[in-house]
Amino acid sequence: MIIVISCSGSKNGKNLMYKGNEIYFVSKPNTENENQFRPDNKIPSEQKTWREYVNSQENKDLLESYKLYKPWIYKALYEKYNSDLYILSAGWGIINSEFRIPKYNITFSKRADTISQREKNDIFKDFNHLQNINPNEKIIFLGGSDYIELFYKLTQDLPNEKIIFYKKRNIHRDTSFLKSDKSYKLIKYDTKASTNWHYGCAKELINGNLSV
Repeated sequence: MIIVISCSGSKNGKNLMYKGNEIYFVSKPNTENENQFRPDNKIPSEQKTWREYVNSQENKDLLESYKLYKPWIYKALYEKYNSDLYILSAGWGIINSEFRIPKYNITFSKRADTISQREKNDIFKDFNHLQNINPNEKIIFLGGSDYIELFYKLTQDLPNEKIIFYKKRNIHRDTSFLKSDKSYKLIKYDTKASTNWHYGCAKELINGNLSV
């Protein structure tokens, strides 16, 4: 079983330092700030992008993704599932929990600052570390409704059974793109939590209290 959980805005660590410069990864860089970039921007005076640099994994100062996010649930999930845990990052795509990434400020949340908001039609060359998994593995997605469309875009070509837990009342209206794809199954998670409800869902999954 593969677990995919959406990223968190609360992060550990520091911003990427590159050749003495502190790098800020955002969705809408300010052209007047020479240290703000999108992941797919070219590194100044170089032929590679920041994404290519991160993909090289040569920077040992970067945190493994399950350590980057502050909420306790990421470590708890890793302790249970190890490398079968993946993160759906608004900045980087679907990444393995042991893959090292820099701190970033990119999100689908409309409550965030405009500079951080990724629009659904924005073009990102997202990582997809699920591409080579066993097709018989069941994929469980835990995350807010704003992240379901990106999860779908990155997994629609996989033959695996995909289970999406949700809380939002009108989820079927907002996920009409799933209707014709029988490999996806929506399961309602009943909870009184109004924010980060999927952390409780993840905890129940860890404890074996959810049937999937």
